[in-house]
Amino acid sequence: MASSTGGPSEPSSGKQDSAAPNRGTALLATLAMAQFMVVLDFTIVNVALPSIQRGLHVPTTTLQWLVTAYAVTFGGFLLLGGRLADVFGRARLYRIGLCLFVVASISGGLAVEPRLLIASRAIQGIGASMLAPAGLSLLVTSWPDERQRSHALGVYGAVASAGFAAGAVIGGLLVEVTWRLVFFVNVPVGVVLFVASWRLLPAGQPRRSGHLDVAGALAATAGVALLVLGVTRAGDTLKPTQPAIAVGVGLVLLVGFVVRERRTATPLLNLDLFKDRSILGANESLLAYGACNTGAILLVTLYLQEGRGLSPLVTGLCFIPQAVGAFALAGPASKLVPALGPRRALTAGLSLALLALVGSALSIAGGPLAGLLMGVSARIVQVASTLAGTAGPVAARSEGSASAVLTASRQVGSALGVAVVSATLVTAHGTASHRSAAAMFVAAAFALVGLLTTRVVPKGQAQPILLRLEHRFPRHAGGLP
Repeated sequence: MASSTGGPSEPSSGKQDSAAPNRGTALLATLAMAQFMVVLDFTIVNVALPSIQRGLHVPTTTLQWLVTAYAVTFGGFLLLGGRLADVFGRARLYRIGLCLFVVASISGGLAVEPRLLIASRAIQGIGASMLAPAGLSLLVTSWPDERQRSHALGVYGAVASAGFAAGAVIGGLLVEVTWRLVFFVNVPVGVVLFVASWRLLPAGQPRRSGHLDVAGALAATAGVALLVLGVTRAGDTLKPTQPAIAVGVGLVLLVGFVVRERRTATPLLNLDLFKDRSILGANESLLAYGACNTGAILLVTLYLQEGRGLSPLVTGLCFIPQAVGAFALAGPASKLVPALGPRRALTAGLSLALLALVGSALSIAGGPLAGLLMGVSARIVQVASTLAGTAGPVAARSEGSASAVLTASRQVGSALGVAVVSATLVTAHGTASHRSAAAMFVAAAFALVGLLTTRVVPKGQAQPILLRLEHRFPRHAGGLP
């Protein structure tokens, strides 16, 4: 049983021991801060991109890999990371992922040429793909009581949201000194979390042994990476051969991944999940939203600094309205979405995103209202897609895969979206304003595609009983809020 003091319980040789309240608070803070760091790195690098570009003389089409390398490896290895936590133990994988993340951050901060910096970002993504599912699984199993677990997950989610929102502002502050600090800032935090993990994390044993489909994870990750490469090369070369080859090989690898997952006895991804229209539609919508939202953030960041001449700090402050929108709906979304039903909520969220992006394209980078709408839409889409993608009998049979694939879909969408809008930014003609507007319309097109995919989700019925969503999908792999 959970401790009456509200602290976590942990299994030890088949028994559960109560922990003191201060230990429970410290454990929750440790796990939440690890997720904060993982999410922070999605946005903290964006504000530093123009400074990195000037400092290392990076072409625009290469610059976008600082965003996509992290997203591709995080999304591509996420399912494998969840399986590794089961096989080798959650606490052990948590520490391995944390060490990998910190070492990659040091490497990125010391990088003197673009390839090393991009490789460091890719390794950061691999570390995050281990750290996020292991940390969330530790949190869920440490609070077996449903009410306490719901509270812990609520705090965990709020801290993760803070990381996403604070990334641009913190990045702007650090870049005023040097862009290298956006990488080095992870080091002291990581060291403290690593030391705390030895004192606070339960020493649980691996739950099971089994085959690890490393080849499948490599095929999926390489396939997505080659698709991104093909799109990127199409934007900066007049010769179609290389982009076509990259896209072709990427598609072959992804088809090979699907074939392998159908044949292997221990697949990373249960493909039968996508026979459920609700799960399929949720992932399609979230993939499209990841593309439009991450692509728009990149465009606004580059335009404000290069087109408007704003400082990194002021650029970071311009993202505060988006953070306010997400925070304002953090609580109400968990009640509003079940009341509307996932399909209506997804439609509403993506409609707001489409409106905000079209407005931004017409006014060139938009303003506080567009940012506020994007923040509101982000919270609605995230909650609605999670509800649609993890509910029902099919998801119940593969709860871990159903929730983890949502995070993977968003990361893959983010990588593809950044690649497409970056290619548009390079190939479009005219002033910086005209090129940014054209690329923003492309981001809006992704939102429109996402809006159309909501029709795949069954209508369902609105739920008059307002639910707390935090405990309904406790195995969510830990992605963007």
